[in-house]
Amino acid sequence: LIAAMLSSGYDRNAARWATVVEDLPGAARQRAWALLATGVPAPNVPLTRQRIDDFLDADDSADGRLGQFLVASLAGLGRLPGDARADFLERATIDPTPRSRWARAIMGSARRGEKGTVALLAAVGMQTSNWANVPATHLYFITLALRQVGLDPYARMIAAEAMARAG
Repeated sequence: LIAAMLSSGYDRNAARWATVVEDLPGAARQRAWALLATGVPAPNVPLTRQRIDDFLDADDSADGRLGQFLVASLAGLGRLPGDARADFLERATIDPTPRSRWARAIMGSARRGEKGTVALLAAVGMQTSNWANVPATHLYFITLALRQVGLDPYARMIAAEAMARAG
């Protein structure tokens, strides 16, 4: 339900579910928390180092993909605890330095404030029929670049979609 609200643009309605997330059982609690942590305008769920660690420790997705997507999204959205950012990026094997041609292009466009080019390059970075084939590093640069050019709602929607589909 939360994923459907977020993908439909009802992020403020989805945010109201924060009060019941911690009462959900196991995997449902984890996934709902991740959706709210990435998809709502102002996170109203705990984004502490311990809560993120708990999520990563409980991640049983293939190759820890869900945890990598969470870290990539939170880092790109500027929502990782500052003192733990580097540790989480390393744990998720995400290099925050744009090394590929695509990463340099999207970050250069973001630096120049080119919203359209960033949006186009974001689409290019997700060109696959399966979310499992989207590198977490791409998700990081996509959310970061979209946020830098003021397209925060799109960055959050993509991050939430990754949380809904990964695993």
